[in-house]
Amino acid sequence: MEVAALTAPAIQSASTTASSQLTQNFDTFLTLLTTQLRNQNPLEPLDTEKFTEQLVQFASVEQSIKTNQNLEALIALQTSSANETALAMVDRIASVDSDVATLTGDAARWTYTLPENASAVSVEVFDARGALVAVLQGSGAAGAHDINWTGDTQNGTRAPQGAYRLAVQASDGEGQPLGVAISSRGRVDAVAFNNGAAEIEIAGQRFALDLVSRIDSDF
Repeated sequence: MEVAALTAPAIQSASTTASSQLTQNFDTFLTLLTTQLRNQNPLEPLDTEKFTEQLVQFASVEQSIKTNQNLEALIALQTSSANETALAMVDRIASVDSDVATLTGDAARWTYTLPENASAVSVEVFDARGALVAVLQGSGAAGAHDINWTGDTQNGTRAPQGAYRLAVQASDGEGQPLGVAISSRGRVDAVAFNNGAAEIEIAGQRFALDLVSRIDSDF
């Protein structure tokens, strides 16, 4: 069991940078305002409406920056929660929305789901090059059906370990094609972080968390 460490350097947020720039600009504005008020002609005082307008603009920008800071805090909390969820999946069996599974020393596992009873079903396995390697028996009953392929090929040999794709074609009594949902299943070996986003790793393949549809303790 392995968990990839997240050791990204600290990055200054956009709102923090904007807040720093706003503070510098506001200090400069106050310095200029103070200088102008100190040196103004008493007989021709400066127009206070312009200063008031600029102060309102500064206040508006500051409010926007604070809103962005709150949003960044919420995003950080959501990311942290997603990362913790991913770590809890390690050594569990995950079902992911993918037609690709890895053949290990045990088997490559998929589940396909039919929306209704099918009159005809074909189940085929293809290698990474797109070559057909196995034709399997599949059920035409409505619902979910597990496929555990041990690597036996059409020519009687055993396929090498690696990634394989399952293709399921189904049609109803009138010969119309049915939509088939396919997911692959495997044990989560590790969690990796890609640009701060957690991904689970199953037999060397990485999947985003939004592809995970089910978690089980065992096959």
